[in-house]
Amino acid sequence: MNPPNITILTGNDNRHKYFIDCLSSKFIISEIYLENGNYPCPEPKSEDESLAWKWFFQNRDQCEEKLIQQSSQLKTKNKPKVTHINEKDLNAPETIAKIIKTNPGFIAVFGTGILSNDYLKLFPNRLYNLHIGDPQYYRGSSCNFWPVYEGKLQHLSATVHRIDQNIDTGNILNKQTVTLNKLVDDQTLLIKPLILGTQLMIKTIQQWLNDALQPEPQITSGPLYKRSEFTPEIVLKYKQMVESGKLNNRIQAKINSLPST
Repeated sequence: MNPPNITILTGNDNRHKYFIDCLSSKFIISEIYLENGNYPCPEPKSEDESLAWKWFFQNRDQCEEKLIQQSSQLKTKNKPKVTHINEKDLNAPETIAKIIKTNPGFIAVFGTGILSNDYLKLFPNRLYNLHIGDPQYYRGSSCNFWPVYEGKLQHLSATVHRIDQNIDTGNILNKQTVTLNKLVDDQTLLIKPLILGTQLMIKTIQQWLNDALQPEPQITSGPLYKRSEFTPEIVLKYKQMVESGKLNNRIQAKINSLPST
């Protein structure tokens, strides 16, 4: 009996490689599609903004490289075919036709562009997205960043949901809030939703294999955060929060408010 076909559709950054490594260590993956693309860099308005932008992504890369060092040691179940696609070709008929040939039963999506309606028509109830956030409060892009920046750490979460015709509004399979502890700092805080979300995707696939999925509709949908809203100006303000100690104080205050266990 052939194993159920599980396909991964994701990006080509370190966070996506971590996601692939972890899933591949748990399941036989039929095929992986990597969307090539670089995070756009808006034009900074000052030298401080330029330095803050570089600072932010250097810190993020360092954290994610540590994750990759760990995940790359995991033993994979098989060696699936890997197909690289350009950002503009994500929704191309040729790309979709290739995916159809593998007849996937479960498509794990993380960090790609918006999928066209053709995906929804051809793969009904087979598209499962990892959203690094709680879509009932934060939808769209950088949703691990905005709760930290806005001081709403209670909404720092990860969610696996089915993909529908809107952005991050599909039925939820698994959702969980990030657990905070005294070891958390500004760098590890932003990476925790990725780790948690990857675990939730693994849990979702296991439930799917056991025919035990229990999707729940979203009662409310949060505001949509666009990639264009994540600007060097915002990042500079975040950097100033970190360097002044304001963010660390906010994290510690939140931890101290949690009930003792």
